[in-house]
Amino acid sequence: MKLTFLGVGSAFAKNNANSNLLVESGDLTMAIDCGRSAPPALEEYGLSIKHLTHILITHLHADHIGGMEEVAFMTKLVYQFRVKVVSTVSLLDRLWNCSLRGGLEFIEESPNDTTPRTLEDYFEPIAIPAQQWIVVNETPLTKLYLHPTNHVRGMESYGVEMEVAEGGKNRRFLFSGDTKFDLDLIQHGIDSCGYVFHDCQLFDSGENNKMGVHASYGQLMELPPEIRKSLWLYHYSDDPLPNAKADGFAGFLQHLQSFTL
Repeated sequence: MKLTFLGVGSAFAKNNANSNLLVESGDLTMAIDCGRSAPPALEEYGLSIKHLTHILITHLHADHIGGMEEVAFMTKLVYQFRVKVVSTVSLLDRLWNCSLRGGLEFIEESPNDTTPRTLEDYFEPIAIPAQQWIVVNETPLTKLYLHPTNHVRGMESYGVEMEVAEGGKNRRFLFSGDTKFDLDLIQHGIDSCGYVFHDCQLFDSGENNKMGVHASYGQLMELPPEIRKSLWLYHYSDDPLPNAKADGFAGFLQHLQSFTL
C-alpha cells in the first residue's frame, strides 16, 4: 500500500494544497477526500482523474469536497466511467443535496435535455456504516474503518483507519481527518497502527484552544514523548512552521510526500 499526500495545507492556506490523501493498493486508487486542489495535485503526482477508482468522503467542507464537481464532469463527459464514492448514507445524501446538486443537476448531453440528474448519474455511491470494518479491495485485502470525530458541532465527520493484508502481514494507518483534540483517538492510533497522520493548526484559538476546530500544535505538544514521536502532522497554515522533529514529532508532512506500508 502506497500513501501519497495530495496536499497538507489548511482550508485557507495558499500553499501546499488541500489536505487530501491518495491510497494505492493493488487495483484500488482511492482519494481520501477531494478538495479543489486534488485534481491538479493528481496531475502533479503523475496520475489524473481517470486513474481514480474510489473517493472516500470524511466530511463536507470545501477543502475536502471542492474538487468533486470537476471529477463528476470529467468522468461523465470525457472518461465515461463512474468513480465509486464511499461514505455513510447521510453524508452521501448531503454531498448531493447540499453541495453538488446545484452545479450538476442539469447538464446538456443532447438538444433540449432538461432531465434532472442525480448523484448516481455521475458516481457509483457506496454507503458504508461508521465504526465497522469494511472491505474496499480484495487483492490485496484492504479494509477501512470510519471513526466519528468532533470537528464542528453538529457536523458529521470521520477519521479513517485503513488496513492492508499483504505478504503475511497486516499494515495499518490512521488518518485523523479534521478533528478537535481527541486523546482517545490518538491513543487508539498509536496502539493499533504503525502510522498516525494528524491534522494540526499552528495556533491556539482562545483559552486552551476552546474555539479551535482542529487540534492545535500546543495541545499536541502536551502529549508524552512516546506518543508525539509517532505523529505526522498536516493541515497547517502558511505561517512559519515550528521545528516538529526537534519537538519530538515524526514531523510535518510535505506536499506529495509518500509512504509505502
